[in-house]
Order: sequence, then structure tokens, then C-alpha cells
Amino acid sequence: MKELNLKIESCKDCPYYRVKLKSPLMSIYQPGFSCRKSHKTLRGNENDIHQDCPLKDAREQGVKVGVSVFIFNKEYDEIIIGNRTPDNLWGLPGGGMIAGEIPPKTAAREVLEETGIIINPQKIRFATFTNDVFLEEKNEHWITLYYICNYEDWTGTPEIKEPAKCTEWKWSKLDELPNNLFCDWGKFIPELKKL
Repeated sequence: MKELNLKIESCKDCPYYRVKLKSPLMSIYQPGFSCRKSHKTLRGNENDIHQDCPLKDAREQGVKVGVSVFIFNKEYDEIIIGNRTPDNLWGLPGGGMIAGEIPPKTAAREVLEETGIIINPQKIRFATFTNDVFLEEKNEHWITLYYICNYEDWTGTPEIKEPAKCTEWKWSKLDELPNNLFCDWGKFIPELKKL
């Protein structure tokens, strides 16, 4: 799976943005223009969804919202991470919002479903977010909201509740996280340590 933390506001921001130039002998793709024909014949709004756009499905269905939680241990030097199936990447507990939910309730529901841990949605604190465009496999666009859950605000022991999605939950020190992380949440660790 290829994950790009991109901000795509128009076709010009897309890594697939290009023009197909026709010559007598062949078609040539030139970076920098629309993939809809050629720059000279481009008509309409540049934000129109092209029929051959690799992100067409994602753009038509809209942006999904996810919630992930940094759950800290008593010493505040470790967090719970899970090994995702089948991509073998390490992620935080969490998942997608459903209509009618507010993010803290999503966090509590998803953490319970995945790990068996009960968190207090009224106590968790918003930390940051990522803008993630998945170009391969899922062809989806996600905004993920990250929350912090202090040691005093959760109970239970991490368990594998959804083995088809996660094969292992473990405590990991903030300074010893695996290199193969799902999405780009590892970049927030320096800020978390300051808190």
C-alpha cells in the first residue's frame, strides 16, 4: 500500500496530474498538465473529476474521518500499538467514524472493539490530525483525528478482539517505536513527550 500525506486541492496537486499529447506515431505523457487530453483543449473547471483520474472513486465518495488514540501507561513513556493485518504495519487503536457520532465517542467505541480497553471519552484530549490519501489498494482519502488518553482514564488489558484486523497489541516505548508505522503518526512523538 502506498500512503501519501498529501494535500490535494486540485488536479495540479495530484502526483498523477499529466497531459496526453498525441503525435503521429505515439502518445506521449507529459507531467504538469491535465490527464484529460491536452492543455490546449482543456475545458471546464480544473477541479472536475476526470474519467481516468486514479482518485475518481475516492473523490466521488468523499473524505472519511478516522480517530486514533495514544493510550499511555502509568509512567507515560509507553503507548499501546497494534500490528495490522495484512500489511504488517504498526498503528494505534482506533477506526472510522459513523454518522451521528462525535470523535471522542468514536475513539471509545473503536478502542473497546479492537482492544477490550475502556476509555473515558470525556477525559481524552485532542492532539492533532493527519491528511492521508491512499493511492493504492484502498483508493481512499482519510482525515484522522488523534487523541491522548492518560493512564488514569482507561481500564482493562489489551486483547486481540479483531484478529482479522490486528494480530498483536503491545506496549512500546516512545523512543523505541518500530520503523514500519501505519500513516505518519510517529512524527508527533517529540510533541507528545513534551506533554
